[in-house]
Amino acid sequence: MLNNKSLSCPPLLTLNKFKKLCNVDGIQVLDTRSCDEFLEGFVPNSININFEGPFDHFLTQVFPAKDQKFLLITDSENNQAVIDYLIKLEYTHIVGVLEGGIETWKSKEMVASLSTITAREFNKKSVQGHIVDVRTGKEFKSGHIDNAMNIPLTDLINFGSMLRKDDQQLYIYCQSGYRSTVALSILSAKGFKNICNIQGGYKALKIEEKENQ
Repeated sequence: MLNNKSLSCPPLLTLNKFKKLCNVDGIQVLDTRSCDEFLEGFVPNSININFEGPFDHFLTQVFPAKDQKFLLITDSENNQAVIDYLIKLEYTHIVGVLEGGIETWKSKEMVASLSTITAREFNKKSVQGHIVDVRTGKEFKSGHIDNAMNIPLTDLINFGSMLRKDDQQLYIYCQSGYRSTVALSILSAKGFKNICNIQGGYKALKIEEKENQ
């Protein structure tokens, strides 16, 4: 059994050790940096749940099993806070933390990145592809943009969706941008390539709509 001290002090991993563990079945890279930072560059197949937000709510949705094994990439200033909170939530299988965070990975490895577009840029597009609203069904019914399909985040996690890995561009939005980045990271880890985040989500889209009236 691990004692409390060892639980709260998972090892800082070198890049080589971290890379090896990334390829072990059952271990998930969890990136807790901000949504914008994640979209700009991340370790391939990692899942983003921003610590500066409703972290516990979406962590338990995406990873309901408390025995999930994690490799962590965090902002250095809140590294220990993330670890402590995971343990508080009973996620105690923290395999390790990449020493130096994403900058260590970037020093020798390629990062993946995901596209993002402003609400204004999106509205100017003549061909918009498929639009996916990852809010809840209740939120969707209260208002959504034209031609959007509703696939709540929980459905994306379980992959009970109609999405196909083809050349059709997917534009993803939520209410303000937090959930859409979680969704994008999940889709990216599942092999989707043509996916794009709409910055600011439905709030930004509605503001843009009003300004154009």
